[in-house]
Amino acid sequence: MLKENFSKLSIGTKSLILSKLYYSVLSKSVENLDIERYYSILHFLYENNGCNQQCICNNLAIDKTAMVKVIDYLIKVDFVERKTNPEDRREFHIVLTKKGQKQTLQIVKSFNEIDELLFSSISNEEQLIFNKVMCQFSGKLKELPSNDLFFNYKKTSIAKKSK
Repeated sequence: MLKENFSKLSIGTKSLILSKLYYSVLSKSVENLDIERYYSILHFLYENNGCNQQCICNNLAIDKTAMVKVIDYLIKVDFVERKTNPEDRREFHIVLTKKGQKQTLQIVKSFNEIDELLFSSISNEEQLIFNKVMCQFSGKLKELPSNDLFFNYKKTSIAKKSK
């Protein structure tokens, strides 16, 4: 895609393209793991291990119903477990298993390496501006009227590209 065409796209379309490209690179870098999706959720749990499902939903903008299915899958593949909150038996904490911790560490490392590579030619000042603008966009979008979007978390095949 030509740079001038990209610059004319809407912020939403640019974000979508960037996200697809980013996760394509990420999935290639962690293709040796026993999991092929839910990288952002695992990364979030790495930083917030033991939080409840609602916390994950709120921070990653994921529907509660979809989150139940994701957690069920992550339990099935032995990446996480649900632990009952002793102070409120209706609430569950999501905790990485030993297998989940080990593999999530590689996912986090891959996220960090990609981010470092992306920011390698960007000045610290520009990085701060980028992050500030992204936060402002997120805040503004949360203020606007919107519909709930449901993303399909069913298993999808990954097309392998050789480089």
